[in-house]
Amino acid sequence: MSARILVIEDNQANLELMVYLLQQLGAHQVFTATDGVAGLLMAKQQCPDLIISDVRMPNMDGYELVQRIKQEPALQHIPVLAVTASVMPEERQKILQAGFDGYFSKPIEPESFVQETEKFLVKGKV
Repeated sequence: MSARILVIEDNQANLELMVYLLQQLGAHQVFTATDGVAGLLMAKQQCPDLIISDVRMPNMDGYELVQRIKQEPALQHIPVLAVTASVMPEERQKILQAGFDGYFSKPIEPESFVQETEKFLVKGKV
């Protein structure tokens, strides 16, 4: 199952790792952006099957980004996953309450990242 996935991440090493894993292990088509403003624009242009976004980014953080995506009729059906360095339970609850469909903790686990990501593609019926 090949999907179109948008990854929004301001840390270049994290971005490259996620793109590599999704392309090589998942055979997915991956689009990227390095901040929330560019990510929202890319989402509107590409209408991906899944969006993976960092929570803390310049210009527009992940919380504002997910709210704007969920307000866009053309985008609101797209699952959005957060990537965060915080492992605090209250942060995870805040992520889900903000509208994210799930989350990954940093550093991501390369062994399980693609498989966990693809669970959200099945939910989205890609």
